[in-house]
Amino acid sequence: MTDKLFDRNSYIKGFTCKVINLYTEGDSLLIETDRTAFFPEGGGQTSDIGTLGIADVENVQNISGKIYHFVENSEENVNFFTVGKEIKGEICWKKRFSDMQQHSGEHIFSGIVHSLFGYDNVGFHLGSEVVTLDFNGVLTKDDICKVELLVNKVIWNNLEVKVFFPSDEELALIPYRSKKEIDGQVRLVEFPGVDICACCAPHVKRTGEIGIVEVVNSEKYKGGTRVSILCGERALSDLRHKLDENHAVSVLMSAKEKETAQAVERLKKEKESLDYEIVGLKREILDLKLASVKKDKRIIIFDSSLEGKMLQDFALALMDRADEFVCAFCGRNGQYRYCMVSDKLDPLPYAKSLNEAFSGRGGGRNGIVQGSLTGEEENIRNFILNIN
Repeated sequence: MTDKLFDRNSYIKGFTCKVINLYTEGDSLLIETDRTAFFPEGGGQTSDIGTLGIADVENVQNISGKIYHFVENSEENVNFFTVGKEIKGEICWKKRFSDMQQHSGEHIFSGIVHSLFGYDNVGFHLGSEVVTLDFNGVLTKDDICKVELLVNKVIWNNLEVKVFFPSDEELALIPYRSKKEIDGQVRLVEFPGVDICACCAPHVKRTGEIGIVEVVNSEKYKGGTRVSILCGERALSDLRHKLDENHAVSVLMSAKEKETAQAVERLKKEKESLDYEIVGLKREILDLKLASVKKDKRIIIFDSSLEGKMLQDFALALMDRADEFVCAFCGRNGQYRYCMVSDKLDPLPYAKSLNEAFSGRGGGRNGIVQGSLTGEEENIRNFILNIN
């Protein structure tokens, strides 16, 4: 069995080991060693990455109790890795330390939620973008803000994080959290006075190394609450991005950085008022256009301003002036939407012919057909005038 160096020391970056087993699986060569500092995927956390010998370690998995390092199944790697060979391994410390910050922050957050509200963390995922925590109870915005502040106070107190393997007798007396039944010896991670949880992952030595925990989102989820957090450098990067964006908005709005929301709200109301005025003006223009259309057998209108529902409204308003049907078009550069209407005949067969001739699509009923097509205005107009 592989000696899990990360169980005892999360800060081992490089190590030596011997190859004890290997086999190929598709594009990967799977290597088992007598000892490793690489944490395998598990418990909602992705594996470490890094190098093993001459190869990049792309993934690490615990398969039937054995830890395998996944490297490229290349001829060079196959020739290099042989059973009994001593090699060096080195984990990607940047990813490892970030994962430690995220996971330790999650423990503190979950522990405080449990102590304050009695809710359990029933789901955890440490993704490349965000960390999600699923609780089996409802947390309000005020609840989450309270927890966030308490979590950061724990971080600022710089508590020592304890990792230990209690005996069965000791374990029976410890009120620890666990998401599932655990076989074999239990590894506990303790944040004194805050949380004790069974966990197999690497953690920081002291809470101060987490830096900061930021709640980035919360939502109702399966009758409970899903909370998304960022910790450490990830949180700092996220906050920096948000500050930069807010600064840019403040400049554009000529507003103080702490008053951008009010400035945007004012702009939104101004836009809504202008939109209302624009709709009124468009209706006035539409009425003028309608007044200029004379009666005809087949009325054909091309007008790029007939956006959205106005296209159908315009066609319907002209319906009593057409002996057969009205066909109104909106679009540019040969790409058009259309609405064909009639209260005197079924326009659907005419629309089908139009679609076949100009690579169109659409449909309808009750005297209204809507669709889209591609073609030149003159060609479309001539086709409709001559269609039978």
